[in-house]
Amino acid sequence: MDSTYVGLEVFQCQFERFSFEHSWIGDRVGELMLGPRGGGMLEFQHAMVFALPEGGAHEVHGDILAWYLAHGGPSGSLGYPLTDEKRTPTGHGRYNVFENGTVGWLPGTGAFLMGSVRTA
Repeated sequence: MDSTYVGLEVFQCQFERFSFEHSWIGDRVGELMLGPRGGGMLEFQHAMVFALPEGGAHEVHGDILAWYLAHGGPSGSLGYPLTDEKRTPTGHGRYNVFENGTVGWLPGTGAFLMGSVRTA
């Protein structure tokens, strides 16, 4: 068994707290899934929430989520999200920071990788 496996129960509290604090994500629509490196993922109506066993649940949604999943999600080169989706300083775009890079979104452009993906 992988030494990073922690089971699904470690995430239950994280996801319940996250959905309480961010009610806009809607109701849970998927089953709790284990991801790479012992992480967890749970789908809601308006976002997907990702967490690592050491803590820190973060949501990804919309076009950024579609781009992220199309490029491997937490199994891909970006790894897990480190932030919830944020508004750019100009207010015209949005972005999520991941372990190894940032994905941005602009109207008319859609989601895109901002800069290079860091590698370990």
